[in-house]
Amino acid sequence: MKILLIDDSEIDNYINKAIISKSDLVSEVVTKTSGKEALEYLIELQDNVDLVPGIIFLDIRMPGMDGYEFIEHFKKLPDALKGKCRVFVLSSSTNPTDIARSESYEEIEKHLAKPLAHHSIEELIRP
Repeated sequence: MKILLIDDSEIDNYINKAIISKSDLVSEVVTKTSGKEALEYLIELQDNVDLVPGIIFLDIRMPGMDGYEFIEHFKKLPDALKGKCRVFVLSSSTNPTDIARSESYEEIEKHLAKPLAHHSIEELIRP
């Protein structure tokens, strides 16, 4: 399975990529440091949905396009592409308002608190 990490923190991306890469269920981890960059990446793949990541880990607090703005644009992508991706918010925010907002989007499967090391990658990967 291919995974996409979207986080403006290169350090968080590095650590999370290392954690995810330890799983035998993961074939590739792609990192993007902005919502805009991630959207452009997904749009490039829309004609070849077999290359679309199965899971997206999305930070919500990023400069420029935040995670919620990313989701608003993601919702407009073709269903064939969106249907391939399970989206998890991965945020340092444990604010109940942020969690409730994340849970209000049908596109977001779950709001997870950083660090990713506190979560079982295998349990998240399995639908």
